[in-house]
Amino acid sequence: MPAALHRPEPVLRHRAEPVDRNVPSAQAAAWLRAGRSLLVTDRFGTGLDILAELRVQLHDPGEAGGYVEKRAFREAFQAASKNLLAPVVARKVALADAPRPGFLAELYPDHADFALPVEDAKVLSSAWEWYEQGVYFPVLGHRVHPFYGTYIPARMEHLELFGTWLAKYRGARDRAIDVGTGSGVLTLQLAKAGFKHVLATDINPNAIESVARQLRRLPTALPVELEHADLLGTDRGPLDLVVSNPPWMKGEVGRTLDLAMYFQDGFFERFYAQALQRLAPGGRIVFVWSNIIELSQPDVPHPIQTELDRGRFRLVEKLTRRVKPLRRRTREKVEIWELAVV
Repeated sequence: MPAALHRPEPVLRHRAEPVDRNVPSAQAAAWLRAGRSLLVTDRFGTGLDILAELRVQLHDPGEAGGYVEKRAFREAFQAASKNLLAPVVARKVALADAPRPGFLAELYPDHADFALPVEDAKVLSSAWEWYEQGVYFPVLGHRVHPFYGTYIPARMEHLELFGTWLAKYRGARDRAIDVGTGSGVLTLQLAKAGFKHVLATDINPNAIESVARQLRRLPTALPVELEHADLLGTDRGPLDLVVSNPPWMKGEVGRTLDLAMYFQDGFFERFYAQALQRLAPGGRIVFVWSNIIELSQPDVPHPIQTELDRGRFRLVEKLTRRVKPLRRRTREKVEIWELAVV
């Protein structure tokens, strides 16, 4: 395992107080909120019960909550839940009804016995199930198996819309780049569309590892090159197409996966500066986007429209499609923005 891969930090030393099913979940959750460190000693389910009670006490807004409300809850939950630990012995969670080791053996070759926050152990277990089972993408016609710590799309509409745009594309197909590849779906779409060389970059090393493993699963080799890099990475020559499904909202970045969801000041400025240097004559930038920023953060300048107003790029085409609501009605639309250099 490359040392650069992200993983939950192992807790090698602690003074956590033991808790089991005899301690009321409400009491344990209150202790976590007060900053006390606890170690579950009987069942993994005990830890899950305490975390469920913690969500209640912190007033989890659920899907109905607004952006600010959900963000505040998540920060409070992360701060408190990290104090609830599970013992790991021989790279297995040493509790009754614990989940399978999954990624523990692979991500912790340097430690056999340690502790992990119960929430991290739960996430690792869920990630292992995603990795083993894979996620079927109709736009590809096969499953993608995301490695731990890799962004995986939760919906399909934006990928389908990109496929619609790609089917109409009549430009050169020599060199394309997928900036911030994540689980690699756009990269695989580009390769499937006949591009001779596709470069996939991501600042998250787990994403690069994930796509590399995915490529090895395929029956035939694809003309894909991977680079662990920020934005467009190393200059390998003029690009016909710069594609990106960038973060759709502005926000603070705490965890690695936050980089896939929130952008910060300067992100798009650096993106455009690099694209201007790398685009071939007649080349295009294509953003796979959403109007969620307009709905949730109306005071944040739109990073695409702001650049268009600057005058260095022009809008060639914009496609939109409504998002199918999962649990409640939504005004969100996914979008494709095709830009060309003026």
